[in-house]
Formats: sequence, structure tokens, C-alpha cells
Amino acid sequence: MLFMGLDVGGANTKAAVIDVTPGGIEVKTAREYFPVWTKSRRELPELLFRMRSLLCSGVEPDCVCVTMTAELSDAYETKREGVNHVLSSVEEAFSGIDVYVVNCTAKLLDVDEARRRYMEVAAANWPATGWMIGKIFKDCIFIDVGSTTTDIIPVRGGVPCPEGKSDVERLISGELVFTGVLRTNVSAIVSKVPLRGRMCRVSSEKFALTADVHLVLGHILEEDYTCETADGRGRDAYHSMARIARAVCADVEEISQDDVLKIARHVYLKQLEQVVEGLEQVSSRNPDIDTVITVGLGEDFLAKRAAENLGFTRIHSLKSMLGKKASENAPAVAAALMATEKKTRIDAEKILSEVRGI
Repeated sequence: MLFMGLDVGGANTKAAVIDVTPGGIEVKTAREYFPVWTKSRRELPELLFRMRSLLCSGVEPDCVCVTMTAELSDAYETKREGVNHVLSSVEEAFSGIDVYVVNCTAKLLDVDEARRRYMEVAAANWPATGWMIGKIFKDCIFIDVGSTTTDIIPVRGGVPCPEGKSDVERLISGELVFTGVLRTNVSAIVSKVPLRGRMCRVSSEKFALTADVHLVLGHILEEDYTCETADGRGRDAYHSMARIARAVCADVEEISQDDVLKIARHVYLKQLEQVVEGLEQVSSRNPDIDTVITVGLGEDFLAKRAAENLGFTRIHSLKSMLGKKASENAPAVAAALMATEKKTRIDAEKILSEVRGI
């Protein structure tokens, strides 16, 4: 039996399949950089069908479970429009197959209900991740640092229980921090950087991204740099340094490599402060929770460091428990797990115990 999970994002779409056979349980994942604001409406169902073909190898999945954040993209005038397009695309790519949609309380809705209650399913990928983590740790705060945003969500009794449910509410509560490993404009993090013994203002142009910062600092590999670059040039250390230099209206002939690395380190520390601030806000409302679970592409150098900076000592990595692919595609894996439990009645904890190290 095959159960598929989808996390349809504005910039990245992720998919996972859980294959339950008499011989055991296998999990496969896939992801594709797919900026919806640059694509036609026809291309999303084509992408989803392509991912289905890749992961299911021609076998029809028994059901598919969906989370989404794409509806926030300015490709859509409203969230209602975005939710409806995502759901229509899923229905087209999975015609005749049962489709479930995760809502903000980690419950599964059918498509018609999801359309009616569209604000509950908009930007609701974090409840799936929280639900899955809650199967392993009943009481914790998880920090999921992705390419674009950071989720900081408390889990109690195995259930995600944030103060906010919508993006707006979570921005206020500190449970959503709009900073990520790849796509954040450097000028959204800092207004000044150290240069030649002074603080130099930065341009507000989109000259350099956090992907450039983390690449030159060795936090990510070139293969992790999956988004487009600010200048359309290469995703390598030399071109990343050139883009960082341009953030102070310079180039690599005008300032040194050491200057660029100092700027990068400063940006990194200021980004870390953003995550720390959010975690501090969330943990102050949950002072009895002493366990942090780190998730996502930035789990080691942003999530873990933020927790350490606030004195947390019980810090666990989803990557170390379920594997790198599961951590970086957590909402899709969680959605597939929710579908598997619903259809097979096999407890999710048992499934997770068999798929460690995806």
C-alpha cells in the first residue's frame, strides 16, 4: 500500500511516499524548487503528477495527504484563490484518489471541506510536522528552519499547541520568523555590517541572499543552494562572495576575501539573533518545556545554536532520528504518515520506529 504526502510551498514543493508491505515499511522523498510566482497555473498539476510518477513508479497511491504554504505567494490575489488552485491541482494530478488536507489543528479534512474552511488549511504545514514530532516527544518545542522561514512551535501531550494559528497570528506570537537558510535578502537582516574597522550601511537592493552567507561560511553545500541567485550567476563560493561584496556596493576587486567573510559572519550572527528572539518569546510562554527538537536545512547552525544560546540542554535533531531527507522534507513525510495511520490503522509511533534513518 502506498501513501503519499505533499507539502506545496511557494518556493519549494516536497513529496514523500510511505510504502507498507508485508516485508516492512519504506519511505521515499523528493523535492523541487518551484517558485509558483514564475509559473503558469497549468504547471503545478504537472509538477505534482511528475512527483507522483517519480515516487510511486507507476503504482497508484491509496491516498494523498496535502499541506500547503503556496497560497501566500503573490501569484494569487487572495489566500482563498491560492488554496483553491493548490487543491484543484492536487485533484487533477491524483484523479480518482482520496485526498486529505491538513488543517491548523492537525486534523484531516476532505477537499470540499478544505475549500469551505480555507483559512484553516492555509499555511498549515507546521501542524503536520508538530503532529509527527509529538509521536516521538510528547512535550517539546520544535524549531524548523527552512529555506525561507522558521517555525517555532510548542508541542504538549503530543499535540502542537501554538498561540497563533494563522501566519499573521504566528508572526505576532514569535512562532513564525520570516528568516531562512536560502532565500532571505541580506538587507532584511542587517542595515549595517563591519568593514575596515567601521560599520558600513548596506544597500536595500536584492544583491545577496542568506544562501550566499551560509555557503561561504561552510554551513551548506553547493547542492543545497537550490534557489535562484540574486544576480543569475553561479552557486559557488566565488560568486557568493561577489554578491556579498555587492551588498555594500563593492566588488571582489575592491574589498578582500577576509572583508567578505567578516560581513558574512556578522549577517549570520544577526540572523541567529532573529531565531533566538522568536524562541525566547515562545519559550517564555512555555517555561516548563525543557526539550527542543531541531528540524530543517538550518537545524544545526541556526536552530540548535539558538536553543544553546538560551540555555537549553535537551536538544534533539530530527535528522539524527529520522534522517536528513526526513528532516528537510518534514511536512511531506508527516502528511504521508498521517495518511498511512488513517488508512491502515497502524499507529504512527510504530511506523516511525521502523523508518529511522530515512
